[in-house]
Amino acid sequence: MSNDLAQMAPMPVHDNTDDPLWRKLWNAYEPVITALRRIPLVTDVEISGGMFGITAQLTDGSHLWISSVEELPLDPNKVEGWHVRRGHEDNPTIDEMVYNSTEDGEHSQHGNNVVPLVQAITAFVTERHLAPRLIDLMSVQIDGVTKKHKPISKLIQGPFDDRHAAVKEYGYATHDLMQNGWRCIHEQGGTDWPLTVWEKNCEVATVYLAHVGQVTA
Repeated sequence: MSNDLAQMAPMPVHDNTDDPLWRKLWNAYEPVITALRRIPLVTDVEISGGMFGITAQLTDGSHLWISSVEELPLDPNKVEGWHVRRGHEDNPTIDEMVYNSTEDGEHSQHGNNVVPLVQAITAFVTERHLAPRLIDLMSVQIDGVTKKHKPISKLIQGPFDDRHAAVKEYGYATHDLMQNGWRCIHEQGGTDWPLTVWEKNCEVATVYLAHVGQVTA
């Protein structure tokens, strides 16, 4: 399923968001930041003592610090590989390397490529359960065509954050069609992603369980 409807982590809340330098860095590293917010990790640009870096907050109170050989340059094209560490402001024992694609790093073959960087971070936080848990939202939809070839599209019920409730409502919807003289001509998906096609008097309708987004648990 596409992740285009996934809920993104919120924007950081602080006084720097109106600072021209902060906004310049945020926009420059938007591909990395947006990818991390889709995990979804609350992501920020840190400007401290002339040092620039990207931070991503984890659910246990620790964070990722994303930099390069030293700090991040203002121009992302000048990044000499990515350096990612996990740390904790109140617990110095939490200090581990997550990813290093700088010249002498374990992943140096990837250089400043953003894709393997994001893949490595995603795998790390997923394995450690350090990212917010996402819940799929589902709705019961009906699409069809009238005998005059006019399209029909309607949300029957939803969205639901519980699959059992969504499937139950799907059952009610298809039962109503049957009671009103519709004939099922195709069925697929079982109870995971059920879909049925119905026919009545030269009209056709498809009833299905649709993925409509995600929310954090």
